[in-house]
Amino acid sequence: MKRSGFKPSRPPRPATQTTYTPRARALAPAAAPDLRPVVAVPKPAPCKPGKRTPTAEERAWMDAITALGCISCRLDGYPDTPGEVHHLLRAGRRIGHLHSICLCPGHHRDGTGELGMVARHPWRVRFEQAYGTEDELLAITQRLVLG
Repeated sequence: MKRSGFKPSRPPRPATQTTYTPRARALAPAAAPDLRPVVAVPKPAPCKPGKRTPTAEERAWMDAITALGCISCRLDGYPDTPGEVHHLLRAGRRIGHLHSICLCPGHHRDGTGELGMVARHPWRVRFEQAYGTEDELLAITQRLVLG
């Protein structure tokens, strides 16, 4: 006998089954009003580990470095090149928003700039040979922004 992939249908329920009627519940006595103060609990940050929303000071720093432009282009003699924020890392984790520099897309990510640009990602060693370490670039950026 060949088996089919379908389950056999259930037999109908017997007619002797009684219907369900819920019992009346006893009402709980009225509780005294809760007079404890309501304390707001802050929501956790909705972001990945190691990332968080910047404070006003950190936002001001990131706005200032993006207004300054790409630090690598500035060292090459092309000031005021628009860029994006690049966060410095220690042991693969961000140090913080205040430890960031501005890099244009060509110096930040490979394949987005002109031919011959050395990008930080994924060519860190070549990038640091051409422009210096990220800590040195951060010190230059801090001198330019903070005066």
